[in-house]
Amino acid sequence: MDKHERIASWWIHWPDLQWPDSDNLDRIKAKAEGLAKANVSAAMLFGAHFRWDWLPVFPLLHDYIATVAEELHKYGVKLFDHHSVNLVHRYSTREEMRHVMLDSGPHLPFSPTFEAAKTWQFRGKYLNDWRMIDVQTRKPLWFPQYTAEGFCHRNPEFREAYQEYVKYLIAETGIDGLSADDAVYYMQYNACGCEHCRAELKRRAGIDLPAADDTSFWGNFDNPAWRDWVDLRFDSAGGFYEGLRNILPEGFMLTGCGGSSASYGALSGGTDARTHLRGWNYVNMELSGNTPPYKKDPLTVNVPIPQRLVNSSHHQAAAREKGVGAFCTGFAHSTEAANHVWATCKMLGADAWIGTLKDRLGLPWHILNTIPDEQDIVGQAFGFEKDHGELFNGEVAGQLGVYFSYETRNHTFYGNLKDGYYRDYCDILRLLFRNGICPHTVFEFPENPDKYSAVFLSGAVRMTEAEQAAMDKYLANGGKVVAIGPSAAPGCRHSWVIPNSAQGASIFTTVPDGIHVKEAEVLTQTKIEDTKDPDIWQSPKEGLYYHPHRLGDTNREAVLDFAHRFASPMPVKVTQSEGYLCTMLEDEAGITVQLLAEDYDVDIDHKLDSIRHHRSRVNLLTTIVPIGIDRTVRMETAVQPTVYTPFQEEPTAVTLVDGVCTVTLPENCSYAILRFPTK
Repeated sequence: MDKHERIASWWIHWPDLQWPDSDNLDRIKAKAEGLAKANVSAAMLFGAHFRWDWLPVFPLLHDYIATVAEELHKYGVKLFDHHSVNLVHRYSTREEMRHVMLDSGPHLPFSPTFEAAKTWQFRGKYLNDWRMIDVQTRKPLWFPQYTAEGFCHRNPEFREAYQEYVKYLIAETGIDGLSADDAVYYMQYNACGCEHCRAELKRRAGIDLPAADDTSFWGNFDNPAWRDWVDLRFDSAGGFYEGLRNILPEGFMLTGCGGSSASYGALSGGTDARTHLRGWNYVNMELSGNTPPYKKDPLTVNVPIPQRLVNSSHHQAAAREKGVGAFCTGFAHSTEAANHVWATCKMLGADAWIGTLKDRLGLPWHILNTIPDEQDIVGQAFGFEKDHGELFNGEVAGQLGVYFSYETRNHTFYGNLKDGYYRDYCDILRLLFRNGICPHTVFEFPENPDKYSAVFLSGAVRMTEAEQAAMDKYLANGGKVVAIGPSAAPGCRHSWVIPNSAQGASIFTTVPDGIHVKEAEVLTQTKIEDTKDPDIWQSPKEGLYYHPHRLGDTNREAVLDFAHRFASPMPVKVTQSEGYLCTMLEDEAGITVQLLAEDYDVDIDHKLDSIRHHRSRVNLLTTIVPIGIDRTVRMETAVQPTVYTPFQEEPTAVTLVDGVCTVTLPENCSYAILRFPTK
């Protein structure tokens, strides 16, 4: 795989499967040429997503995919397949059928009846024998949000069958890589109670899986058997991907879906990029929904840009730990929107996968066909990257570490709460990004301060003896640790008392309206009140600074002061960047400083929005204007930079006086790149 990929979606739609129709062949040829001209280096398939539902027509589907690969390869463009490894659409009523067809349009939903599915086999094995089992009912698990069932990724027969399918797929199609999605638990703690998951708990903890109303087990983190259950659910995906890697060709790209591995929901969903990297060699950092956010629609996904950086920090660290690349999945329907998705990806030091996701707009196809395709909108951003690849070859700079406590997330109730550990972890990262400091998430304390002169520890309520020893060694070697909030670090005095179980409340998801999954209120609504401990900093040992309060009014300025004091110096120090987020890339030849506006005034096509027959994930953005920015940016540096504004032609003024560089950016400049040579 090239150092960087420029990826665009290749959608399969129903008319494409009138195959091998000569008109479709002409469309394949034209699109392959169009993507190549738009500077795309790899196309990612989307469609026929719940792949097992297409079992009866694999030969037709594979021939179509093979033809796409052949045409793309003529231009040196790769083809990556992308499908769900284990989800299968199922419905039994007209209402469920309509929900599938309308709300899961990008999947190209196609499925058998329940009756027909009973007889389906792949190489002598019944697909129904692989299904996840609901831990409450002990019957096949139902996924209402997708109108689906799913296969358990621990089931050895399923793993073997999927590996056989992938070998068959590669041989038939000539694809260059695979995004193997959904080896997670979308129904959270409701999954999975199949015989193989129960047997693994028996092996690890020596007990049978308790009934769902046994609160001495479910959600009780004081119970070691429950902690074993949490761990084995994470391990399940790791084993699945490790087995898949073993049958793939050398260097073959393997990745999967990339929702946050750091959030409180990662625990119930059993999803973690580090575990997945037992098989992956490319990490997905999803930008689900609108980028930038449209704030006026509560039914679509609108994540603020700063949170994009925070959400991706854990995945960046996982990729860095394994020495592999990362990419972001983002959606757009215009050149301007595609540019902002791409810029966000570049801020994260990641490749971009840009797709239109038209089907989520809930509009009839005679309208969707008038909306641009990928080859029409990605050319400007991808062309700039292709022409200026040297700007993006560096590694994301890390001036200090922010410790991600696996013990806290995996083995405490606090790590399972929306208002718990994830909030602490995010607050620190957000504070640093907004103040021109480049943090790295770290999973272990370094031996010495050579790499990270300081590590920030926020809300780590559980630490192993090995972690404590590693922290002590780091401190003894001159490192600095800044700890805040509830803490298990030795010597940190506080009066925090946090429950370590759901205390009898249900931790299971419910489906009140029959479609939308509702997380357990004990996980989403439980509030953690700050301690009443004195507003005083402690220094339990040399180099360790501790404040008992969570990040807030009492300690924010002091935490930021520690960050500025302890951050590893860079040849460039940003001192003024009002309204911009800042990240830096380092390579042997220089420093690339990237500035991306934090906030935007975003508008949509209201006429089309008013006729949507459903709404999901995205809107059709028409206006994207940065707000709250000061065009003047200042940095302390000995070198004058070259300034790039990829999406604007207006000139940029640059001066360097007495070690202070002042850059005046064009009006409404949302993204700028400053290149400082060090050689």
